[in-house]
Amino acid sequence: MKQFKGLAPIVSLVLFFCLAGPLSGEADPLRIFRIGTGGKTGVYYPLGKLIAEGLTRQCSGKNLSSGNVDGTPPGFIAVAQNSAGSVENVDTILCHETEAGMVQADVAGQAYESSGLFAGNPESGKIRAIASLYPEKFQIVVRRDARISKIEDLKGKRISLDEQGSGTLAVMRIILGACHLAEQDLMPVYLKPVFTKRKMISGELQGFVMMAGLPMDAVLDLTQVGISLVPIPGDIAGKINILHPHLVPGSIPANTYPGVPETPTVQVYALLAVHADTPSDLVYEITKALWSKSMGTLFRKGHAQARDVTLDTALTGLTIPLHKGAERFYKKMGMPKKESPSP
Repeated sequence: MKQFKGLAPIVSLVLFFCLAGPLSGEADPLRIFRIGTGGKTGVYYPLGKLIAEGLTRQCSGKNLSSGNVDGTPPGFIAVAQNSAGSVENVDTILCHETEAGMVQADVAGQAYESSGLFAGNPESGKIRAIASLYPEKFQIVVRRDARISKIEDLKGKRISLDEQGSGTLAVMRIILGACHLAEQDLMPVYLKPVFTKRKMISGELQGFVMMAGLPMDAVLDLTQVGISLVPIPGDIAGKINILHPHLVPGSIPANTYPGVPETPTVQVYALLAVHADTPSDLVYEITKALWSKSMGTLFRKGHAQARDVTLDTALTGLTIPLHKGAERFYKKMGMPKKESPSP
């Protein structure tokens, strides 16, 4: 995985300010903006680091703690935090343990509607979107020698389904159900991909699944083993789409992973989300920074999937309302919000 060294001094600076406090009685405290991401071998984490680095550069020197953008120091620092994924990121946003998070659109939609994984939790309806980032592809990665060519072949195999509380696990349950299977038909293990490499190499695991952008380091690291991707056929993807409209048919292009042909799958957009109570001026400035030229340059240089994060698709696939601060930015840009649900 490419290392982003620019964040190391940022973390040190965060610790310094947290320990030292304001430099004078007149100075505003440093605002720390925590972004929930995912496991370190997926795409959420490296992309979240890029977003954090770019936001820190763009928003430093702005007095965002009071809602007035007037250039008053000491500034703003964004930090990417790894997590179990979408569901955990929603939970930490709602209880203010993080200020933002990367969330699958289907999981965000369930939270907003207080349904599915969030049934009976009226507070979950306070989740709001800053932007749609890129389409995530569901990837069923198996050892080539495991002789798994279709979803039904997963039966009786030791497959990691990602952590409890992840969006990946939620989607895998939907896929299995569409194929008349359940978790218990497999020999399920619940690990983030970062913990599956050795087990895949040793043969202790026959495969793992992940909803993520392309390419995943966790898959690229297994080229020595020889891997295949299990297809989700169009008829199954179509059936899933009828029941879960924001899970749509998609494909993983050929040679995304060396020697692996184009593979049909399902996909969903990844959103950057915040709490509805986040100050509007703060969200406006973060949205503005997210779509700045310097952030675009950082994306293009930083990660293959980040090149797909563009303003043109910022409102594509939204399943929750925009935050008012983000909505103000897009209105100023002359962009419609018709793809965002009404609050």
